[in-house]
Amino acid sequence: MSIINKPRVSKSIFRTYVGIAAFIFCLALIFAYLAFFTTAGLIMLGASFILVLLIEPLFIMLLRSLLNTKYIISDSELVIDTSVLIGGKKKIRLDMIETVEKTLYPFGFKLFGASFHGGYYSIPGLGRTFIAITNLYDGILVKTTNRNYIISPRDPVDFLETLKSRLIQE
Repeated sequence: MSIINKPRVSKSIFRTYVGIAAFIFCLALIFAYLAFFTTAGLIMLGASFILVLLIEPLFIMLLRSLLNTKYIISDSELVIDTSVLIGGKKKIRLDMIETVEKTLYPFGFKLFGASFHGGYYSIPGLGRTFIAITNLYDGILVKTTNRNYIISPRDPVDFLETLKSRLIQE
């Protein structure tokens, strides 16, 4: 039996993505307006198209990714389901998990991923870690034999108990 955990989305992260998307859209409108009333019209029109056709969809996809992130515990694996922009779906066999514990979000250096809420980070003391978070409150560190993961389930204590009970059965 699989348990699906849809994490709570932080209002601050959500508002940041919506704000950036709105800012890009307004900037594109300004560039389009300037395209008709300045001598650099083609440059402004080109910039407007780049913003609307390339950058704006990226932030909309990131926002959608934030809302669709989920963690699934089955009898044999833990699945961290994120979009391709963040790093894609990660399947972790339960027999590969060494420890699971609550953690604070550590400081790290971004290695890969197109979002603020996920991707690969280099974290001092942990090394390369895949992070898929939707809020900034409670994190869970999952250490495996070859990689570390930090996630943010809706109810971290319940999630930890459920995952640990599946690890014991393993």
